[in-house]
Amino acid sequence: MTISAFHNFVCKILSLSWLTGPIFDKELRVSSRRKRNYTLRLIYVILLTFFIAIVWLSVVKSEGSSAYQKSRMALAGKTIVTTIVMFQFFATQIIAVIMLSTSISDEIYHRTLGLLMTTPIGSFQIVMGKLFSKLLQIILLLAITLPLLAIVRIFGGVPWNYVLSSLCITLTAVIFAGSFSLYFSINDRRAYVVIIKTVVTLGSLYFFIPTITTALLRPPWFSATLFRNSATVLPLLIALLHVNPLAAMSVNTAMMITPSAPKTMIMLAITPTGASFFYWPIHCALMLGASALLIAISVKVVRKVALRQAVGQIESVTNRTRAKKSKNRSCPVSSDELPAHPFSGESLGLP
Repeated sequence: MTISAFHNFVCKILSLSWLTGPIFDKELRVSSRRKRNYTLRLIYVILLTFFIAIVWLSVVKSEGSSAYQKSRMALAGKTIVTTIVMFQFFATQIIAVIMLSTSISDEIYHRTLGLLMTTPIGSFQIVMGKLFSKLLQIILLLAITLPLLAIVRIFGGVPWNYVLSSLCITLTAVIFAGSFSLYFSINDRRAYVVIIKTVVTLGSLYFFIPTITTALLRPPWFSATLFRNSATVLPLLIALLHVNPLAAMSVNTAMMITPSAPKTMIMLAITPTGASFFYWPIHCALMLGASALLIAISVKVVRKVALRQAVGQIESVTNRTRAKKSKNRSCPVSSDELPAHPFSGESLGLP
């Protein structure tokens, strides 16, 4: 291998063009011309500022001496940081679900997915290009809050480990939610149907299943002694914690606010001695693995749909609509179906 060939190979690997293909570049160019993306960032900043102002006014009041206000700066810093973290945790997932709700269905509707399969672009690059182009817009929203988090940390009480871990938990949760939305968009044209399906699925995974499981494992179904000393219950709770982004974010925030967690947090995978079994890198790795599985399934389904469309087995909605309209226009109307003239003898009751 020559030096130039090795240089081209390294540049190709670093540019990630082998992963996303030209779909990523095309989506970025289109996104840069859409006003709604800039409007989204503006609304995001306005809402974030609004919530921070409410928290600031509620924690640091104008009443009292300056010494009293300074003593509450550490509490204000923790409260503002947790508000920012929880706001971006929920807001970015909602945005990801909405932005990816029509990512694949648009290509199917406009009959361009089958044409893409006739090019060197594969189904893997189509899916990754669509996913990464939308995730980049969300990463820009997360980057907006980083300077603010760094400034508020000066008040004290917020370690860098919490800022980094919360950012990683949020990002992996966004990838997971976006992967679900992309998967559902393959078979549904309507965006609201995809959004509803994704919200119901994520709600079941984040709320319904953990609530039912925890309720079944909670006393009086299990005795308190058996619950504390069981070799099965606690590992199951720890496993549920590491695959639930909402629970992981809640425990991570609670550990930052109260480093010595009370014994009552055993339901959140805290041992009776107060030592925590939650490790956010394991949670992020599991969420990325689940997202990779969803992406692999989406790639397989997209390939099948694209090949069917390429050979003409799937007719686009536009072509069906045009065919129906042309059929109605070309269909002859019989004389019996013609309405009577308002001044004809038949309309007047004459023979």
